[in-house]
Amino acid sequence: MEEPNIVSIGVDINASPSKIWEVITSKDYAKELGREFDKNAFVESEWKLGSDVHFKYEPDRLVNTGTIGKLIQSELIQVDYDFSGFKYVEKYAIDQGSSTAKLSIYAGPYTADFEAQKVVWRNWLSKVKELSEQ
Repeated sequence: MEEPNIVSIGVDINASPSKIWEVITSKDYAKELGREFDKNAFVESEWKLGSDVHFKYEPDRLVNTGTIGKLIQSELIQVDYDFSGFKYVEKYAIDQGSSTAKLSIYAGPYTADFEAQKVVWRNWLSKVKELSEQ
């Protein structure tokens, strides 16, 4: 059986977990982070356990919706998607190190666009790092 294509990458960030959390979950950064996926993309959510996460394109076109299945403030967000029976998960984990924090992303499974998704997620992590370290 073939292993699913999961993006699993991380980046060290010179910022507190609470600052990284703010960048990921604040409406103030949603469109800037969304542009790493597409120039008109952004995410909307209340960022509470059980709440919806809407992936949209401007001005207000809904692309898909997931649900926050796990949430630990300033540590972990898991968004679960079900695309007509196809299960997809995104996990954002923040770990405090001795001098930096590490933000890791786990997303998938992907099919034909796996390599492109790795690039997009690396770019997204770099943007979170840039915004968190300001």
